[in-house]
Amino acid sequence: MSRIQYGMVALVILSGLVLAGCGTAPAGQQSATGVRVVATTNIVGDVVAQVAGKDVQLTVLMGLGVDPHTYVATPRDVAAVHDAQLIFVNGAGLETFLEPLLQQAGGQACLVDLSQGLDLLPAGHAEAEDEHAGEGEYDPHVWLSVPNVMRWVDTIATALSEADPAHAEGYRSRAAAYRQELEALDAWIRQQVAGVPPERRKLVTNHPAFGYFAREYGFEQVGAVYPVSPAAEPSAQDIAALEDVIRRLGVPAVFTESTVNPKMAEQVARDTGIRLVRLYTGSLGEPGSGAETYIAMMRYNTRAIVDALKGSE
Repeated sequence: MSRIQYGMVALVILSGLVLAGCGTAPAGQQSATGVRVVATTNIVGDVVAQVAGKDVQLTVLMGLGVDPHTYVATPRDVAAVHDAQLIFVNGAGLETFLEPLLQQAGGQACLVDLSQGLDLLPAGHAEAEDEHAGEGEYDPHVWLSVPNVMRWVDTIATALSEADPAHAEGYRSRAAAYRQELEALDAWIRQQVAGVPPERRKLVTNHPAFGYFAREYGFEQVGAVYPVSPAAEPSAQDIAALEDVIRRLGVPAVFTESTVNPKMAEQVARDTGIRLVRLYTGSLGEPGSGAETYIAMMRYNTRAIVDALKGSE
């Protein structure tokens, strides 16, 4: 089975988002500003935009600060999905809203699952002793590994080139240039992480979103405030167990996220006397945040994590 799989939206619901067979955009689906393309999250949208340039009409469903776990489609979103020729999704179970949205919207879009072919981690992956599982079969936070997003770029360029051959050279050129930027970002992250002693590379976060980051860059994801998902309130026993892990392992910080309520993380930080550090994971940052693009977000997060974990040695 190839890494890129396509299909008609009518088949999505029946095949669990594993699709096949999508060709050039019909003339009726190409607007004056290019092929109509939808991206689910703003992170996916940013990466698609780097490859697409001005050759497509791109709609991003989730605005800044929107948590994929709580996203609700608007009438504008339904119309965009109906009119789309390509829909780029993160996949790996992130877009739980997608099936009902596709049923509601109809249309003839081809779905491109960017997690197809990646080495996926099981849901709830962490090094802590708790045995909680995530909401789905796989951990969907694949974008927190830069090499995974390099694979996205290749997938996006191929999908756009097949749907819109007239602009294929531009898609391939922009993809190559952006891939170089990602390679530089990946090298920079590894250089920054090298300054953190291995025994201090332990992550406690609001929910278990950093499995791919941990695997790629040599960290351990040792616990989460919301061990299942942000939609499932942790019990008093969950919080007590997490605080025991923090004290025993000497974890210096708890990392909260821009799209997840920080209230419980603030409590954990107070109880254990450690730092509370804000990161961006499920959404890019607002203007002026320093996390307005995927590359900027990864730089912001890396600096914040490294600074917090290095502490006073």
